[in-house]
Amino acid sequence: MTDPTAHPALSDEYERGNLRGLAGSVEERVHLFSHWDKVLHQRQLHVAAQPHRFDRRLRPLDVEYKSAGATRTIDDDFDRYDVAGLPVIADGAVVHETYRLGIGPETRWHLWSASKSFTGTVLGRALQEGVIDSLDHPVNRFVKVSGDGYGKATLRQVMMMMSSGVNFSHFEGFPDRREMYRQIWTGDRDLDDFAGELGRRVPPGTDFNYLATDTHILSIALRAAYDQPLHQIMQEQLWDPIGMAGDAFWSQHRSGDEGHAFGHACLCPRLLEFAHLGQLYIQDGVWDGRRLLPEGFVAASGTPRQPSHEPSEGERGYGYQWWIPWRSNGESMASGAFGQMIWLDINRGVSIARFQRPGRRRHPEYTRGHRGHARCDASDR
Repeated sequence: MTDPTAHPALSDEYERGNLRGLAGSVEERVHLFSHWDKVLHQRQLHVAAQPHRFDRRLRPLDVEYKSAGATRTIDDDFDRYDVAGLPVIADGAVVHETYRLGIGPETRWHLWSASKSFTGTVLGRALQEGVIDSLDHPVNRFVKVSGDGYGKATLRQVMMMMSSGVNFSHFEGFPDRREMYRQIWTGDRDLDDFAGELGRRVPPGTDFNYLATDTHILSIALRAAYDQPLHQIMQEQLWDPIGMAGDAFWSQHRSGDEGHAFGHACLCPRLLEFAHLGQLYIQDGVWDGRRLLPEGFVAASGTPRQPSHEPSEGERGYGYQWWIPWRSNGESMASGAFGQMIWLDINRGVSIARFQRPGRRRHPEYTRGHRGHARCDASDR
């Protein structure tokens, strides 16, 4: 791993323009995703003092499924979607582990928006410990904002509902995430300032609007509540308590203590730590007999709270920073751009993680599901 405060000079391979387009071959993107510490400033998370070592009961994945009238195998799926790695934890043991495309067990990989589920989990820790005693506190109790976007929203509206009402867009509209990344990745702007200056589009609680800035605002609230940088909070409140057995790093806009990690993205762990987070949810937020997340938190994470958050055919629903697939029966997903995912099956006790470099095709669950402004009825707010 590199120096946690170092920012290596960007080579031609990682030129700023590449960060906007993320173009390139399979090999080039795999190298980019697995060397994100060469792209932006970053801070390191360290292996826990008492790392948890999962039992290993490895066996082949002998899986077939039907798609478009054809019978396919799991290997077909790996090839079709450029899957780079996939572990399966079942009943608390690693039963399968696959690495491809040149990565291995020690590779650290950019999770993209799947980082949101880690940030949401730490907010659950803050609730359990009483550091934050209610989701109904207004955001401005913790976060200084100069715009009117987040000034009236509550933590619940930001955390649970992605319904802050701010004037920001994931895909369409202005400002959108492309403008955000232009400023914070290629312009060295603090995402704290970008998010805090956003105006209001609709009143808070009015609709569902999936936003990077909502989760980053949560990370600012956590930093204020703990009076620590985000990577240190993650280390002390999650990494150490559940015994993460590998290092990770988290990108931020500047080096050292002057930088702020991106609460919505850019956490880069090993694949097994990715699946390890899922195991905490499989165990209902309890680890080694200690309750780390409030009772009911895991169930709420995978449960829509109002009609605008319900999944439907071709559309995912949303809970506490976790996506909910259509026809869910206890399943939920941590999902990041380009196919990064934890798939949780609470009823079967299974956590499956995936690193993916997209080729010409995308998984159906990624192609659709980032819904726009799904409105709520007044009675549902």
